[in-house]
Amino acid sequence: MNNQNYTYLKIANRTGIFLVTLFIICFLWYYIRPVEQELHLKLFRLAYFGFGGMGLSDFILGIIQTYIWAYIIVAIYGLIGRGFKK
Repeated sequence: MNNQNYTYLKIANRTGIFLVTLFIICFLWYYIRPVEQELHLKLFRLAYFGFGGMGLSDFILGIIQTYIWAYIIVAIYGLIGRGFKK
């Protein structure tokens, strides 16, 4: 692993894909296991701006926001943490 250069874009893209995958699983879990659906919906509304329900437009909005948040989180980590190699 020492010979690989991890740039900001590589790390942010991988983190974004990982978090989007988790969002999709969480979104589908609402329908797979219909327990405490109101709580599930309230947590989505707290976590995502403009989230209104469990429709297609909210699904796409959540994916976009999740991917953008990944870039923001990795940028903050790069500024506070060890930084990234160029």
